[in-house]
Amino acid sequence: MSVLDIQRRGQQIGRLRIGEQVAIIKDGRDTGKTRPVRRETFRLTTTSRYMADAAADYFGSEAKPWNGQWEVDTKRAEIAVMVPPRDAVVSQWYEMWNAGGCVRRCDSRREQISSGPCQCPHAGDPDDAAEVERAALKRAGMAKQGDACSLVTRVNVMIPDLPGLGVFRLDTHSFYAASEIGDTAYILEKARDKGVFLPALVRIDQRQRVSGGQTKRFPVLTLEITVTLRQITSGELAAGGVAAQLPPAPGEQRRAIAAGAATPPLAAGVVPGEVVDAEIVDEWLDAALASAATLPDEDSGRALWRAAAEKANAGEITAASARRIQELITARLADLRSDTAAALDPEDPWAVKVEGLDSEPDASDALGELEGLREAGSVDPARAARVRAAILLRFPRAAA
Repeated sequence: MSVLDIQRRGQQIGRLRIGEQVAIIKDGRDTGKTRPVRRETFRLTTTSRYMADAAADYFGSEAKPWNGQWEVDTKRAEIAVMVPPRDAVVSQWYEMWNAGGCVRRCDSRREQISSGPCQCPHAGDPDDAAEVERAALKRAGMAKQGDACSLVTRVNVMIPDLPGLGVFRLDTHSFYAASEIGDTAYILEKARDKGVFLPALVRIDQRQRVSGGQTKRFPVLTLEITVTLRQITSGELAAGGVAAQLPPAPGEQRRAIAAGAATPPLAAGVVPGEVVDAEIVDEWLDAALASAATLPDEDSGRALWRAAAEKANAGEITAASARRIQELITARLADLRSDTAAALDPEDPWAVKVEGLDSEPDASDALGELEGLREAGSVDPARAARVRAAILLRFPRAAA
């Protein structure tokens, strides 16, 4: 076990793809050319016929030859996976490729292959949100012409219900995916330090944005860890063994972590050692639904959201019930934000800035700037609350 840096990367046994090439038809005839299209479900590819047949059985599909490999249409936009405790589970680079392979790979500052400075447009001041955005837009435009690097995020996951102990790789060029998956780096680092596998879901989220008076739909690859940071850092997940780290099997709800697990808080009236009665669960659910519709503030909403997720993970309520609660929370917070945002003075410079936001990344940057000004005392808390509400009213996910 001396070559740990190699062993911990894991064998790649296939890929999960969210795009494919389709034939270009003109005047009812195949032109012999292809174009890339986005998919609404994952496509699995592998060089192993055995793996392809197993995947076809698992996903209720069929294995077909594809470019010297095998492909399986999973027919799913969401797949239960495990994130292994290895290095390079998630990697993010700006890259440029040609027929000879990768010719540039940089982190927006240093080009790794030549060990020289980044050759693409990048912000001189990474803390200047406007400059970062301008550089990113310029780089993306040049990348389409082959004159600059493209953003690439790679994620390696295991599918525990398929044979083999290797990983499936997912690639995405999405800015949104890079931002959101990058946020999980801290959790992945903690899991790696604890030597635990993380149960998770990979999902193709169908999103939309309005820009220039047009609504555009686009898919975003997401990686959703289905256990809490507390379960990881406290050792609770590790104590439960590998079985507790598995995602639910098809048609099965997530099991509560048992062996060696920390004891969760008991519901009122429950005696230690007793099975939680369905009536008590129903009472909690009824109270949670009522509370979600009448939340007094955002902090209460976040607390109830976490409680619903934890109970769903423990199998105490169904995923559908958790979603009902969270949908009510979302609606209630939108009402609260609307009321607070209405108090924002139209002449306030921040009101103009809020109206000028046209994407979630812009909104996230604005929230960060606002928080910094509030902490510095440049914006009073009441005004900051009104501005924050106005931003989140337009871009609810910006606070995620």
